[in-house]
Amino acid sequence: MANKLHELLAIEQDRKNKANESVGEAKKTFLKNDPYFDGMIKKYVSLEEEAEQIPDESKELVKTVKQQLEEVQQNIVAALDATVSKEETNASNTAKAELIVEDTHFGTFSATTLLALEAQLNRILDLYQAIPILDSTRKWHFDNQRNIFKTDEEVKFRSVKRPKVIVKYEATDKHPAQTELLNLDFQVGKYETTYFSGKVSVAQKNEMVRRIEKLLEAVKVARAKANNVEVVKTYLGKKIFDYIQKDMFK
Repeated sequence: MANKLHELLAIEQDRKNKANESVGEAKKTFLKNDPYFDGMIKKYVSLEEEAEQIPDESKELVKTVKQQLEEVQQNIVAALDATVSKEETNASNTAKAELIVEDTHFGTFSATTLLALEAQLNRILDLYQAIPILDSTRKWHFDNQRNIFKTDEEVKFRSVKRPKVIVKYEATDKHPAQTELLNLDFQVGKYETTYFSGKVSVAQKNEMVRRIEKLLEAVKVARAKANNVEVVKTYLGKKIFDYIQKDMFK
């Protein structure tokens, strides 16, 4: 972080641009590249000796929601710190209010800082609302070793049709046996599939969104308090025009 205000001003806009670009890319990934966050392993187990062998299938995760958020957070933090530092420097000795959310104390800030923070938080909220969630049709549990969600093994049997002669009536001394050729389904193997996901649960997403909304609410309250000061009345406008137009119009 720069030590002088002019140094900070020189880098602030660049950091904002990088943050906005990374937020846009992350949101696009969340909304349009849903398969990035899912993977699977599908194995075939034959139930017959010397039967057809089917190769395993797999799909690796490209990334997790956590990894995507970590990528964008670095740029957001850099931009946010630059903006807040600038606003707090410019707002030295002005009215401020403390920002508190539940049991967390974030510090004391000026109204202009809180206004800038509110704008940033709205962008962050928009990003988190786009986070993809786990497929609700499957039962997931968290794999602590890989830090991702996974399902229990799902089994589906593979069947093939084969001809089989069915005896409808047994042969007697007077009549031959009556038979019928049918194509019947025979189970020859099974697929064992495990699904993986780097997404988050509905509960996780809802809680993160709730916290951002709570923080936004607290920022608005703190900004109102910071603005609750007596106005320092100044009369500069007329002096400016008196200077501009002095001796110009008779």
